Amino acid sequence: MGAELESANYWDQAIRRSASRLFLLAALAERPMHGYELAQAVEVASGECCSPSDAAIYPALRELSEGGYVVCETQAQGRRERKVCTLTERGREALAAAAVSWGRVLPYIQTVVDAAAPASTAAAGGCDDRA
Repeated sequence: MGAELESANYWDQAIRRSASRLFLLAALAERPMHGYELAQAVEVASGECCSPSDAAIYPALRELSEGGYVVCETQAQGRRERKVCTLTERGREALAAAAVSWGRVLPYIQTVVDAAAPASTAAAGGCDDRA
């Protein structure tokens, strides 16, 4: 199989990839933002569990842009240029679909976590290892 399913790192990466997309869409639903602002918004909204690096956020934005979920335009800010991204109507629909899917599965995930996680891990909350 290649992946080490018993490794928390495997699961952390899989969760972060999906959750980061959800948090990106949610942040852009509030207002247009550039990459650095988005990374900060995702980190705050996720309780610092999803701390996307430039190497993660810009490919995600490119993917969302190519799919028509966001529109990014270059804006001059003094000597600096920044790409500011805005959520499209299709992006709002994607966020709504993601919210329904996450909302449907979260109670069941919590049941599994409560039953399977060691008591000290489940009670601790938060994330110790961030990407």
